[in-house]
Amino acid sequence: MTSPKNQPTYDWDHLMATYRRYVHNTSLVVEVGASTPYRTLNLAPYCRQLIGVEYYQQRLPQDTANIHYIQGDWQHLSGLIKPNSADIVVSSHVIEHVLDDAQAISETYRDLRPGGVAIITTPNRQRLIRKLIEAFTGPRQFPHWEHQREYNFEDLSKLLSCSAFKEFSITPVSFGINSRLKLYLKKCPLIFKDYACFWEILLIK
Repeated sequence: MTSPKNQPTYDWDHLMATYRRYVHNTSLVVEVGASTPYRTLNLAPYCRQLIGVEYYQQRLPQDTANIHYIQGDWQHLSGLIKPNSADIVVSSHVIEHVLDDAQAISETYRDLRPGGVAIITTPNRQRLIRKLIEAFTGPRQFPHWEHQREYNFEDLSKLLSCSAFKEFSITPVSFGINSRLKLYLKKCPLIFKDYACFWEILLIK
């Protein structure tokens, strides 16, 4: 699968493969950061209902089929979604934008039903291209642009270990250089996991 501009989306492909392992046609799915319609449309055929939560009102798409969009903040998700009701929460490249990431994870826990899962992707702060650039420029300081922070493996482990989730995994996704060259491996060799392009987080309630 590629984006409409035919750019590699290996992290999204990986997320979809994980999603298909857990979703059922009876599932209630919540997508946090639902401003990219083609991705939401990828998720929707596998579930009973999809609620797309988008922070920016002006980015809200139109409802369609089994998709209903609402404006809201991940940090206050339980005020939007009935607690203990969602089967799956999906979020791609959002958590690095959230002011209080621990609160977002806490809200995710509240809204998932027992046995429900969350699948979250985010860029790796130590991805290869950043390490190469920072060898000349020095470490990037955050906040940067819209990112409040980015994570290495230890950052995510600490964040999740302090949450209510007792079962979670952090998987490195893709390895290479995201530039005009677009030199990627879809699967990150474990020996290079610290320099993967992305992280995929799986949380199980």
